[in-house]
Amino acid sequence: MNWLNCFLQLPRKPRYVNDAPKTIRDLTRFVVEECSGDASLVWEGRRATEVNRILRSVHGVGPGIANMGVLLIENAFGVQFRDLERSGMDIKPDVHTVRVLFRLGASDDQTVEAALAASRLMNPSFPGGLDGGLWEFGRRWCFASNPNCDDCPMNNDCAKLIL
Repeated sequence: MNWLNCFLQLPRKPRYVNDAPKTIRDLTRFVVEECSGDASLVWEGRRATEVNRILRSVHGVGPGIANMGVLLIENAFGVQFRDLERSGMDIKPDVHTVRVLFRLGASDDQTVEAALAASRLMNPSFPGGLDGGLWEFGRRWCFASNPNCDDCPMNNDCAKLIL
């Protein structure tokens, strides 16, 4: 069985199901060929900027996912990157984060630029720190169609409440 078939059998598939196998292939190839099979060598002895560059070389990984990867490495493995500049780490402006910021009234428009500007104003020391919570709201309550406003913890503060 190949990777694509594995992903196609999942009850909840990745958004880009056809790209996921390529992402795994690229990351696996890097770990095997460049790190002799030791995944910790992706980050050990490296600066955050270098780890970010490595992650961005993987198929399907852009700046937002690379930033999240660096943060996950810090949190999961206790690594402290001295060169990590959190104030320059933005949210990943995907459909969920853009929609939630707009509906909550934090951004004036439902665009990537407006979402980035709003997150930078809300948390200037680390805009990307808002990413996980915004994404979770978008996936759990603030759906594009038929949002679950009744159960949303933000329904008393939501600028675009859709009841």
